[in-house]
Amino acid sequence: MSRSRPPTPLPDGLPEAVRTLLTELRELKEESGYDLRALERKTHASRSSWGRWLSGETWIPVDAVGSLADLCGADRRRLEILWEVADQARRPPSRMGSSSNATPSHNTELPHGAGRRRRLLFLGAVVGCTLVAGTAGVALGATLSSDGGAVSSAGAARPQVAVITRREAMARTRAWHPHAPNRVPYDQTASYQGYRADGSGYASMVLGLPKPGPNSALLEASYCRHVRQSALRPGDLVIKASGGADVREVLIFEKWTSGRHTAYWAYQQRRGYGTDHLVSREGLAPASGHHGCRPYNLREDPVG
Repeated sequence: MSRSRPPTPLPDGLPEAVRTLLTELRELKEESGYDLRALERKTHASRSSWGRWLSGETWIPVDAVGSLADLCGADRRRLEILWEVADQARRPPSRMGSSSNATPSHNTELPHGAGRRRRLLFLGAVVGCTLVAGTAGVALGATLSSDGGAVSSAGAARPQVAVITRREAMARTRAWHPHAPNRVPYDQTASYQGYRADGSGYASMVLGLPKPGPNSALLEASYCRHVRQSALRPGDLVIKASGGADVREVLIFEKWTSGRHTAYWAYQQRRGYGTDHLVSREGLAPASGHHGCRPYNLREDPVG
């Protein structure tokens, strides 16, 4: 194995989620015994690029995170979720405009020892949602949700959001004028009614989640539990949170097109179009990467 020099400290002021990701990657590199020259030989990135990424000088691409995971035999999916959350945390809140729900600064100085405790709690939450998604909520809201999501430092089960019925959720899908001339255009850098104008932002609006809405990975990990596709009901979600920005998506399930369950009606903030009401088969094929998800705050409609 190659011998490497001790890593330099990460810069001060990094968002906690970014620091968590980079610390994980640096520890993975050290434990595997690879130096920067070895990473250059075994991946498609240069030694200088790896040095800048792991030092926090420049932002590491998700493909590089996946390459390092594969090279070192780590859980690629778990590290990609860490990357998704860190990527959202590093973006300035001002991108979505000023709002009373703006995210507090992530650069607050922590008391001695608190950073490690928060990192361990954060890692435990991500591991939990990756391995047993849906069996329990995760305490990510205080650090990661878009407007704080009232979660105490003692570790509430999951971000606290208002309960909404299935009927109410489906009524809210029409607020963005799906499949109409005045539909909301798809734009990850824009917002509408305070929510990001992309797939996860639209789903967050429908469910009444904190503005501007979590990204698809955080939506799946922290606000939902997995269900079988055959068990989907109105207001449930179909989420593909892995892969590049051109393939990740969130659909809001409405109903099956027939009793054969071979296709379904859904609402979606669709890339290249905007808010749509369409028939979809996404998630029904094996190994598609989509998951059926039931939001924690979604309740059955009252009877009678």
